[in-house]
Amino acid sequence: MTDKDRRAKTGPIAPANDNNPSGTASDPAMKARMDELVFILARMLGRQIAREEFERRLGQIDTANDNDPSDRSREEPGE
Repeated sequence: MTDKDRRAKTGPIAPANDNNPSGTASDPAMKARMDELVFILARMLGRQIAREEFERRLGQIDTANDNDPSDRSREEPGE
């Protein structure tokens, strides 16, 4: 059995919530506002991901630095 066989033959795909019947046009102002809100949300998520990545990489730099500040007070063995 393929995926094509599993699909119901009920006609065109309808949204689960049909609050807006397909016969009416959507409000362009509402669509523009929704697009604006989606872009704002995407920008906020992108900034949060960038902050987390920056902190993660900063933590890797700190752990890669093996210079112990207490070693600076000691003299080198060859001197």
